Amino acid sequence: HGDAYDKAEILHRDISSGNILITATGGGLLIYWDLCKILKHIHQGQAHTERTGTWQFMSARLLVVPTPGQQPAIPDRADDLESFFYVLVWIALRYTKHGFFKSALTDMLHAAFDHHYLGPAGAAKGGGRKKAEVQTSDPFEVSRLLMSR
Repeated sequence: HGDAYDKAEILHRDISSGNILITATGGGLLIYWDLCKILKHIHQGQAHTERTGTWQFMSARLLVVPTPGQQPAIPDRADDLESFFYVLVWIALRYTKHGFFKSALTDMLHAAFDHHYLGPAGAAKGGGRKKAEVQTSDPFEVSRLLMSR
């Protein structure tokens, strides 16, 4: 991701658990570049006006629907990096040993990653819990995000 951004000036825009492969040597490979954008096109206003990416892993900033008449947020490197963080948290909760019961874990994952509602125009809205978490002074205290039901 860093090389694509720094050297090729491309932003992936769809960081998700399904788009990251672990190689036989333990390295990572980011796949599915169909939604990527060349940075100069983003900065020239040629980016899509619709949100793109996998809902569960999109940055809080991109999930927030603007008020009517405003343009959606323009994606940037920080949004992709925030998505990597959510992938890491999601995988850790799904596949590592912890003290959560299965039903509690399902509820927490839904609240933190899947929750959304439809706005008046039918557009999905959400990301409030993510937004609140990243705006705190300690964004890595994931338990607060997950337990605040």
